[in-house]
Amino acid sequence: DQAGVELIYAGPHCHAPTCLSMELYNDDTGELLCSVEPLRGKGRDSNDYGKSAKENYDEAGFLAIPPCLWSHNPDDGLLPPKFLSHNTTLLSIKRANSTYLHTGEMASWQMRGLFVRENDRNNKQNSEKATKETAQESRTPVVSAKRAHGMRRNL
Repeated sequence: DQAGVELIYAGPHCHAPTCLSMELYNDDTGELLCSVEPLRGKGRDSNDYGKSAKENYDEAGFLAIPPCLWSHNPDDGLLPPKFLSHNTTLLSIKRANSTYLHTGEMASWQMRGLFVRENDRNNKQNSEKATKETAQESRTPVVSAKRAHGMRRNL
């Protein structure tokens, strides 16, 4: 194991109207880390302001590009962060529609990660392994918090 980062945010950036999709891969393993298709503006009257923010920014010819997100908190409903060592090779693929004239075609990623030291990663993996093993081996019935509190007082 080695030091690296845990990826928690990957936001693609590409220009309308040509951008069709973007993908980010761990090129060392072939794992697809993030795949995004932009949400295309459906159009509104450019003089019709005062509606909701969602409607105000729903302009034809513009894109909204949602990011990929990861979290350690299961309550967030997200997958756990992806670990990338410092020497991980990333591959970005952008698909574009060349029907539209757009000079200066480009794409990039904005990413955020949590720095992980080697010792932190080893400790976390050992802790997760021990928790799983304990949960599988445990045959102790669940005791209510009220009863457990009373048992602590009697000890």
